[in-house]
Amino acid sequence: MPGQREPDDKPIDGIVFLMMNLIVMSALIVGAVIFGTRTIESGLEERISETLKREGVTEVEVRATAQHVLVVGAADSQETIDQIIDYVATVPGVETFESNLRVKIVVDPGELVIAADPINLAWTAAGATVSGNVSSDDFRDAFVLSFEDTFGTVDATGLTVKDGINKETDWFSTFISLTENMRERTPVGSIFVSPDDNLIQVAAEFETRSLRAAARQDAQDIVAATTFEFTSALTYEDAPPPPREEQVIELQSSIDELIEGKIVEFESNSDVITPVGTALLEEILVALGQFPDVSIEVAGHTDDQGADDFNLDLSRRRADAVLNYLVAAGESTDRFVVVGYGETRPVADNTTADGRARNRRIEFKALLEA
Repeated sequence: MPGQREPDDKPIDGIVFLMMNLIVMSALIVGAVIFGTRTIESGLEERISETLKREGVTEVEVRATAQHVLVVGAADSQETIDQIIDYVATVPGVETFESNLRVKIVVDPGELVIAADPINLAWTAAGATVSGNVSSDDFRDAFVLSFEDTFGTVDATGLTVKDGINKETDWFSTFISLTENMRERTPVGSIFVSPDDNLIQVAAEFETRSLRAAARQDAQDIVAATTFEFTSALTYEDAPPPPREEQVIELQSSIDELIEGKIVEFESNSDVITPVGTALLEEILVALGQFPDVSIEVAGHTDDQGADDFNLDLSRRRADAVLNYLVAAGESTDRFVVVGYGETRPVADNTTADGRARNRRIEFKALLEA
């Protein structure tokens, strides 16, 4: 009869039906969380940007990741930069922030300086969206083809060509490598590149601190091949609040005082730490113990004597040796990011013996993240 079930029809299994509903509800919840988080981020970005524009600050980019805010760009004076920093620190909803602001360079009226919009790449399991400026159609095509290989679906309508900006030759391959590496690690993330500010930022959330640490380490190593500064907005589930800025500043000051006029000494052309070097590390361990929640970057540097590849490898091996010493003394591996810069970031003249000695160094940088 109409409306009656045929004898061969079977009712939907109740467990299967329940599981289907749970999957749908989980997807809705995840979508709501992502949408809600991005709404908060957009609100912070819009609020800060509008206030700065009303005050005549027009060449500053504001990027929010959760409650962490990054401000980059140029201002008329150091006083204006200080005022921007003071303002951002007081904006409701901003938990932590960092700035990479510079004073505008006054150029000859005959010189043409063209600024580029930073490149913003964001992805989910469904695909990627990219916006910003590139120097030519060839580079735009190269970016899009690479992103299609990595993400499948790409919305590149916001990626436009702007004549006169610097070509991406020096950092294109690094950016692509970084993109591929991060996509393998996380289904949701973003990368921000500001060539004018020499800055790359990566943002994503991982399940554990160890996974976050490994991702940050890889990103740091990849970006080290360029002149860009790397800044991390990587976090992990249930991460504790980041350390207070004053803790980071105080630890950095303590470390700087300890290593002023000293170096972590190694045997010649080796990654073996000398007794003088271990004595200095013992002092640094005391400082680290006072601020256990502050993460540290350990960076190795060399002078310019010898082959570039050898120096890059040596700088990384020496930084690894320092990490191994600190971990053997009881520190957590997850607390540290290790990078080798080789001879690429000298602090003194490599044409003198004294300058080369100063360039052969290990640097410790306190990080504003959990």
